[in-house]
Amino acid sequence: MITTTTAAFLVLLILPVVLLLHLTESPQQRQTRQAKRLSRHYGLSQRQISQRLGISQSTVSRRIAHA
Repeated sequence: MITTTTAAFLVLLILPVVLLLHLTESPQQRQTRQAKRLSRHYGLSQRQISQRLGISQSTVSRRIAHA
């Protein structure tokens, strides 16, 4: 069983790593991650993803293909 203290410690240990990864991620990497998530987890079409992210369908296709 995980205690509240242990959970808080884990959050404090993991949070800086997640923050660092987010801050060092390029806009292209962020778009790729978002496009993959929208496609795989939410089942959106490339057209829907392009509209949601404000990028072309060909860019969405490239982002998903390179992932």
